[in-house]
Amino acid sequence: MTFASILVGLAMTAAGVGMVKYTFQMTNFTGCQDWIEKYAGSGSTYSVYKLFGVALVIVGILVATGFGNDVMNFFFAPFLNTLRPLVQQKTGN
Repeated sequence: MTFASILVGLAMTAAGVGMVKYTFQMTNFTGCQDWIEKYAGSGSTYSVYKLFGVALVIVGILVATGFGNDVMNFFFAPFLNTLRPLVQQKTGN
């Protein structure tokens, strides 16, 4: 865990908190996202911004504490073995 990762994690967390807290102002600034409204229903731009903000807070905390790499390895390890035969087949190993 380096000082830079702590700063990046804190910045991500602050951005996520800002997204959750100021969702209405963000939507007034950017406007409603028509593609989100089309598929998820009326008023869902606010919900998507809040969900993205919460996800950003969680990822920011993981990065700041140094657990981000371990968590990503835990979740994506099954997929790495799935793709390995395709890579070996292309390289001829």
